[in-house]
Amino acid sequence: MMQKIGPIISDKAEKFIREHFSNLNAGAVYVLDAFPDLYARTLHDLKGKFSRGELMLILDVTNGLALNPGLAGQHLLVQVSDGIELDGLDKKWKVTKKNVTSNLQSLNTFQIACLEIWAGAFWEKEDHGNIEEYVKRLAK
Repeated sequence: MMQKIGPIISDKAEKFIREHFSNLNAGAVYVLDAFPDLYARTLHDLKGKFSRGELMLILDVTNGLALNPGLAGQHLLVQVSDGIELDGLDKKWKVTKKNVTSNLQSLNTFQIACLEIWAGAFWEKEDHGNIEEYVKRLAK
């Protein structure tokens, strides 16, 4: 079933869509419909890249983080570094700063943006009791 929506987009998004598609509606439909598969494929590619502890740290630092589309793919490394430096989360989750930051730095911006969405999606849910199962799907 198709759902009709009416998003308001930025000037930058409008320009991109007009440059790459025949009209705004067709471009918006393509982008919105393509994204779930791109996201799923990217998470599949990231499976096993991070340990359980690293993913728990990522979830920890993203609790309450408001994702900003203009900063997509740029939130996580800063949040993780701050969480380690300021809150000692590397010790809490038994990971090394070098490993987790190196793993993040090896990703491209789109992969990091998908990881940010993955982490944010956990906190958007009402029930947080399934954290182990949530992390297991992506952990080494």
